[in-house]
Amino acid sequence: MPLIQETFVETDWEEPTQAREARDQRAAQLEAQGWLCQCSTLYRITDGRRVFFLEAREPEQIDVSDVRPRKKITPRQPRAAGEKRPRDFEVR
Repeated sequence: MPLIQETFVETDWEEPTQAREARDQRAAQLEAQGWLCQCSTLYRITDGRRVFFLEAREPEQIDVSDVRPRKKITPRQPRAAGEKRPRDFEVR
């Protein structure tokens, strides 16, 4: 299954919020194409600046040849008044 991972570092933009907005826009683009996106915020150890992380995966395709058809369930017929239910065992 294909995977896309992208990072958006605060120092790459003039305003720190632009990095998050760029990540969110990219996630919206990928989701419009059918990708499943997960966004998270990480922090760099050296200076504490945020790194906005995007991970996108294609949705899993279901192989319909592996899917068994459902059994058709037929409703029970109502019993007539006084009719006994058949038993699978003998009563002694």
